[in-house]
Amino acid sequence: MAIKNAYTKSSLEDIINHIQKTLITHEARKMQYDYENGVILGMNFGIMLGDKLIGIKMPAKIQEAESILKKQGLYNPTKKDHALRVAWANIRDWVDSQMAMIDLGQVKMAQAFMGYVLDGEKTIYEIYEQKNISLPEGKIE
Repeated sequence: MAIKNAYTKSSLEDIINHIQKTLITHEARKMQYDYENGVILGMNFGIMLGDKLIGIKMPAKIQEAESILKKQGLYNPTKKDHALRVAWANIRDWVDSQMAMIDLGQVKMAQAFMGYVLDGEKTIYEIYEQKNISLPEGKIE
C-alpha cells in the first residue's frame, strides 16, 4: 500500500497554513518554525497545561519520508518538494485526527501531544528513548 498522501496535490503553503489554523483554533500559542536552507523542517508551539505553558516540538522528518517514497517507487525527483509536502500532509492529517479526539472529549490537548512535549531541548519521547526507560508492566483485567 502506498504511503498516505504520496500523491498529495496540496501546496506546502496550504498544508502549513491548515496546520497553523487548526492548532490556533484549539488554543495553541507561540508558534515558531525551524528552517534549514529555506526548507521548513519542523514547528514548535505552546499549549496550556493547567496554568503552565508547555512547549511542543513537531518535526517533519523529510529525509525519512523521502526514503520511504523511494523504497515504494513513489518518489518524484522532478518535484523537489515532493517528500516535504508528503511529510507535512501527514502531519496535517494527524493533527486533524488529534483535534477530533480533543473535540469529542476523548483526550486533552496535552495528552494528544505528550510524546512531543519538550523538557529542555528534547521531547519526552526522546528522553525515554535515549535512557531506554521502560514503562511499568500493566495488568489487563
